[in-house]
Amino acid sequence: MLGAILPGISSGVLCVIFGIYEKLLDSILNFFKDIKNNTKFLLPIFIGVAIGIIIFGNVLRFLFNNYTTETLFCFIGIIIGGIPTLIKTANEKSRFKLHYIVYTIIALLLTLLLLYIENNINPTLLNSISFLYLVLAGFIMSIGVVVPRC
Repeated sequence: MLGAILPGISSGVLCVIFGIYEKLLDSILNFFKDIKNNTKFLLPIFIGVAIGIIIFGNVLRFLFNNYTTETLFCFIGIIIGGIPTLIKTANEKSRFKLHYIVYTIIALLLTLLLLYIENNINPTLLNSISFLYLVLAGFIMSIGVVVPRC
């Protein structure tokens, strides 16, 4: 799955767009309840992930090395172009709620905080801050993987 290696594009978001997110999550969480059917569903996905990483990893390296600006703008277009589908999918189950704005503002502030920390790390403090920074970045990234479930 190309989404696993594209910068800024979540595999979870792509699964929502393709309409397999719920089934994928259910197959993984309840794998041992129906091993045969879950394997039949998950095996092609895992094979696709492996092939996608092997093939498109090299393609992306070539594109970033030779066409950096164009490649970045392509990814920005893909992300922006996927927003209407995500909104439509999210609104099928429930309507927009005001507290979503609060979550968005918190996510924006955390992003800005991480950017500030990343750009202003003192090299002498790098070893002591890097662990905390990695933990915080990993926590925020894990939230991003789960968000399409909401």
